[in-house]
Amino acid sequence: MKLLKKSTLASLVGAAALTAAGAANATIVVGGENGYEFSVDGNINQFFIASDQDSANGGFDQNNQQVANGLLPTFFGFNVAMPEINGLKIAARVSISPSTNNGSYFNENQGGNDAMEQREAFATVDGSFGQIMLGKGLGLYAANNILLDQTLYGVGATGVTAAGDQNTGTTSLGRIGWGYEYANWRSQIRYTTPDMNGFKAAVAVMDSDDFLQATGTGFEKDARYEASLSYATAFDGGSMKLWLDGMTQDVRYSNATGSETSDAYTVGGQLIFGGFEAVATYYDSKGQGVNGLGTGAFNTNGSARDGDGYYAQLGYRFGGQTFVAASYGESTLDRDNTNASLGDAADLDTNSMATIGIYHDVTANLKLVAEYSQMETEYHNQSSDDEVDVLSLGGFISW
Repeated sequence: MKLLKKSTLASLVGAAALTAAGAANATIVVGGENGYEFSVDGNINQFFIASDQDSANGGFDQNNQQVANGLLPTFFGFNVAMPEINGLKIAARVSISPSTNNGSYFNENQGGNDAMEQREAFATVDGSFGQIMLGKGLGLYAANNILLDQTLYGVGATGVTAAGDQNTGTTSLGRIGWGYEYANWRSQIRYTTPDMNGFKAAVAVMDSDDFLQATGTGFEKDARYEASLSYATAFDGGSMKLWLDGMTQDVRYSNATGSETSDAYTVGGQLIFGGFEAVATYYDSKGQGVNGLGTGAFNTNGSARDGDGYYAQLGYRFGGQTFVAASYGESTLDRDNTNASLGDAADLDTNSMATIGIYHDVTANLKLVAEYSQMETEYHNQSSDDEVDVLSLGGFISW
C-alpha cells in the first residue's frame, strides 16, 4: 500500500463542505499507482450555548445553558475511488453523523430526531458526459444557500420557532427556517452536466417528502423533482458564483379536492473580492412550510400555504485564517385561516434572525468559533413576538 496526500474524495458532492474546511486527508492506494483509493474525513464540533428567551403573551420564558454540537453533527466519511476504465471514473461515499448532544441517544423521545443519522450513501460515475449519482446525498434545491451560510460552522437558530425547544434535537438549525429552506439529505438519481465555460446544470428525481398536517388526514405523494443551474468564474483578485434552483412535488390529501403542488425556487450569488465575501439569496415557495421541512406547509383543508424568504451576508477574511461575518435573514408564511391557534405553526408569520460571528482557523484541522444571534418570531393573530438571544462559543476538529 502507498500513502498519498490528496484533497478529500468527499468533493464528489457539494455536501463535502460539511466536513470542516481546509483539512487535507490521507488517501491509501491499494494495487499500485492505478489501484483503488481509500480515504476518510470528518469532524467533531462542540459548543457552549447560552440562550435567553422571551415568549409572546406571557408564554414560557427561559434562560438555557447547554453543551451541544451546532448546525453540523459529527461527520465520519468513508470514500473509495476505483481505477479509471474506458474513460469512466467510479467512486462511492458513505458517512455516519452521530450527534454529541447529551441525551440524543434517546432518539424516540426527541421529537423523531435520530442520534445516529445516515446522511450520505451514494456512488458516482464520471465521464465526458458529466456525472451520474445514485444513492442518498444533499439535495439540489437550496444546497448553496446552506453551504455558504456562516452559521454552517456555528449554531445559528436553536429551535423551529423562538418558542420551541432550545437545540434539544440532533443539531441546531443555523438559518433553516430563518432565511432559507432546508436542502435535506435525499434518496435520489441525479445527472450533472460537464462544466461548460463556468455553467453547470443538474436534474434529479428524488424520494418525496412526508408533509405535516394538523388534522392527521392521510395523503398520497408523487416523486420529488429538483433542478439546479449555476455559473462560476474567477477573475483577478476574486471569484463569483450564481445559482438558480427549483423543486416540485404533488401531494393529494384525503380530505382535499384534487391535488396540491409543493414547489419552490431559489436564486442566489456569492462574490469574493480581496478579503471580502458577500452572499445574498432569495426563495419563493408553496407547500414547503417555513423551513422546507413541512412545518405549517398546508392548511387543514389540504391547501398549500405560500412562503418566501431571504438572507444577506457580508464578511471579511483576515490573513486567510480569521473570518468575521454578519448576516440577516427572514422566512415568512401567509395566513392560515382554517386552523390558526395563537402561537402555533398555522399562526406563524415571520421568522427573522441577525447573526455576527468570528471563525478562526488555528490550523487546517482546528477551527474556533464565537457567534451571537438574535431571533424573533412574529405571528398573524397575536400582537407580541417571541425573541431569543443566543451566544455560542466552541469549535471544530476536522480530519
